Amino acid sequence: MKRIFICLMLAMTGATMANASSAEKPADNQKTYVTVHTNQGDFTLWLYDDTPVHRDNFIRLCKDGTYEGVLFHRVIKDFLIQGGDPQSKERIPGKGYGDGDGGYVVYSEILPDRFCKKGALIDAKLGDDVNPTRMSAGTQFCVVQGKTFTDEQLDATEVRMNEWHKNHLYHLARYELMLENPELSKIENGDLLNAKARERAEKQYAEQGKLTISPERREVYKTIGGTPHLDGTVTIFGELIEGQDIVEKITLMKTDEMDRPLSDVVILSTEVYQK
Repeated sequence: MKRIFICLMLAMTGATMANASSAEKPADNQKTYVTVHTNQGDFTLWLYDDTPVHRDNFIRLCKDGTYEGVLFHRVIKDFLIQGGDPQSKERIPGKGYGDGDGGYVVYSEILPDRFCKKGALIDAKLGDDVNPTRMSAGTQFCVVQGKTFTDEQLDATEVRMNEWHKNHLYHLARYELMLENPELSKIENGDLLNAKARERAEKQYAEQGKLTISPERREVYKTIGGTPHLDGTVTIFGELIEGQDIVEKITLMKTDEMDRPLSDVVILSTEVYQK
């Protein structure tokens, strides 16, 4: 089974691309919040207004009951909790979930000033090899738990981030080249396509320069924690403001080999409000 993963970036068959339905725009000077009621306790998320497509998509899903009865099907200590697969409502014991995305994806809204600190609300997506534009799975989402890092660990993370960035530029270049010249998508032109993609990716990487973690972000990752290796690769569309203890409680639950909790973590309902 191939599932929609965040961080591990494992591929699965592509979903149909569609725009998220719009939701009611928040009133001026008001923020939008969602309280997620689970059988393990409740937590509350603040939705950012500068990622309106993801915000409105999440509001719609919460209001129409899409999440009622679904599982947090993937839970990893010191990393995150992931849920939102509509298929998980069936809750078959021992079954791995994560394929379901509602049948659509959401265009990415990756912003340079957002980073994956502890409590970040982020998307889930397919890997760069099949999803070079980093579109989000329609219904799935994650809440970052993460951990704290030392400077040495952050140095190692920068190396990892740059390797991922080079890989992304390569897959994005392949995608762009095939759009520019459909002939390159033919099997017999595979070697030529790959060579051109590598050349373009290497040029872009040289022009953009090495990715680094700023001193300000380093301080957050050293004191509060998070998942710095995901910075710049995911859409961050909100953050946890209440119930950190509940998220941590969920991440500490025993899981099977597919990271599904042995005792189901069920979303009972979601409540959207503004203030």
